[in-house]
Amino acid sequence: MTIARAHLILSIFLTGMLCEYTHAEEQQDFIEVFTDSRTQIVNDDEGMTVYLIDRIYRFERELSRDLPVDPKAAKLAVLHRFQRMDAQLSGELENAAKGLVQSRQYGIGRYPAIVFDGEAVVYGLTDVSTAIRLYRKWQTEGTRQ
Repeated sequence: MTIARAHLILSIFLTGMLCEYTHAEEQQDFIEVFTDSRTQIVNDDEGMTVYLIDRIYRFERELSRDLPVDPKAAKLAVLHRFQRMDAQLSGELENAAKGLVQSRQYGIGRYPAIVFDGEAVVYGLTDVSTAIRLYRKWQTEGTRQ
């Protein structure tokens, strides 16, 4: 992470902590949340996209659990597990793959991260309402300068 980017993130966070929330409901943003299955996101909005980017890794662990020692038998067991994959699991894996690709495009190296309009990111927060307030404040102060 560059010093300028770190400074921007810190500025957004500190400014939001010191300032009051205004008019967040009036503006619509494209919000993407990058997180893992252990982290609960609060105050989420149905218009946002939440990526559980650890789902692929969890699936790999599930596939390899209790496999036979014999390589041929293990291969058959994994193929059988793939065949039993339902639409929900398939959707979860697709979401995780999209999230991994998108996080790489944004340069996100850790989570939780909340991205607004593909241009600003707030790290470390799990409360979307708080992140929106920080983003709004950053937008307002950025237009004054």
